[in-house]
Amino acid sequence: MTTLSQKNLIKLAKKDQDQGNIDSAIQNLEEALNDGHSTEVVLKLCELYLLNKQAYQAYQAYFLIKEEPDLFSNSHVFDEYLKILQANNFFIEAKEVENLLNKKLEIEIIPVETSRQFKIMQEVRNSTSLSQIEYLKLLKLDLNNFKNFAQSILLDPSQNFALRIALCADLVRLGIKDPMKVLILGQEEEFIPAKANLLEKDPLFKEVISSLEDRFYHSPAQLGMMIGEANLVLGNLYPRLDKYVDEPDSFAKDLALYLQTNNGGSHQQLLEKVYANLFK
Repeated sequence: MTTLSQKNLIKLAKKDQDQGNIDSAIQNLEEALNDGHSTEVVLKLCELYLLNKQAYQAYQAYFLIKEEPDLFSNSHVFDEYLKILQANNFFIEAKEVENLLNKKLEIEIIPVETSRQFKIMQEVRNSTSLSQIEYLKLLKLDLNNFKNFAQSILLDPSQNFALRIALCADLVRLGIKDPMKVLILGQEEEFIPAKANLLEKDPLFKEVISSLEDRFYHSPAQLGMMIGEANLVLGNLYPRLDKYVDEPDSFAKDLALYLQTNNGGSHQQLLEKVYANLFK
């Protein structure tokens, strides 16, 4: 809902825009958002971010629109979202949306030119501390380059598991039907993204987290730590949790014991390998 104060700021922004003062209009709308969420303000602000034609503001528009709870159900929000994907050349995310909706988008969203794609891949591969924006640049690749790059990273032992999880997640959202290989604890594993789940939606992941929540219900501080560690451990085993976690409750119990006493029961060797891999 848009408040009276926000409506006044929208009017000021419109006046600034009519006078060609886009920066001032943006400032007014950003101030309006400080008063609380308003889809009307979000849409107008995203429009001005794109109008300003500055790369960092196109990213700001992306982050802003992605927070909208009705991203797919509100046609005005969805249309603006697609314009933002187009402005950022987020071809890969456009393909993910098509897979999710099972239909081709009416708006054309294209990847960046090939020479820039190779530059992006090289920058990401060489990055020692990958930022969110650096990762998002991969969404500017074409499908073939993205798949090939993802496959090379998934088999590169020098890359961290967080990048592997992110790439696997995008492959899952793309619905890739071809088998992909991934390095888990030094071993090559195979998975088909179209048949896999996102980590947070994997039934085994959810069961382990639920078991920990039950065990540490009365110890919130410990619960937070345990869930954090579970994310690290399960993230290292993703996307093949099915191979390593056959009994989620037992796994959760052993993980908790391992962290408390360094005795992981039947999962001792597995947990030792995971933590050795984490801190190598």
